[in-house]
Amino acid sequence: MRETNVTRVATLFAIVVLLGMVFVACGTTRAGTDLVPVLATGEWMALTDGEDGGSSSNEMAKIEICGAPAWHFAGEVTTLFERGFAVMRFEPDEVTVANLGGTEAISFMVLGDGQRYAMRLHTDNVADRGYFEFAFATLAGEAARVAVPLRLFAQPPWADSVGPLRRDLLTAISWQTHESWRPGTFEITLWDLRLYVSGKAVTDAAL
Repeated sequence: MRETNVTRVATLFAIVVLLGMVFVACGTTRAGTDLVPVLATGEWMALTDGEDGGSSSNEMAKIEICGAPAWHFAGEVTTLFERGFAVMRFEPDEVTVANLGGTEAISFMVLGDGQRYAMRLHTDNVADRGYFEFAFATLAGEAARVAVPLRLFAQPPWADSVGPLRRDLLTAISWQTHESWRPGTFEITLWDLRLYVSGKAVTDAAL
């Protein structure tokens, strides 16, 4: 599994400004647009390159940060599989899938280890793992909110192009260790995943 080139830390802050938001350690966010913020709900899981013959490890633990549930991942990326990787995957529930169709941007809180990761949007029309992605850097031991408009996600150069991102075909969101630093250990915590929806957000009652 390959990824695009590195995105500089400065880009992370530029994206936050672009969305008109502020971020703090506990994840309080003020939206400066007319988009509706919706908390994404679903199932988290830890994956590795094991199915590709790799030996990378990835342990997940559910913890609490500022009274909110968070998911802590830690492990080691090896190169037994040449392009070794570890994945932090989020599979949305029915309500969140419905809201993804109208999502213009995504944000999340991250407590990182100073290394780079790639956020990937999984869609049904991609067959070669060449999902739309956005690379970002973390700051070791510091919590921050990363906010990214969906229009900044792009398929990697090696992927078979499927045209523009089809939000109506989104099935999962993942964070993957970046190819720029493997092999090596990693530790990252993710929480407060939010969608910014144009128009009226879908609720349980609407399904």
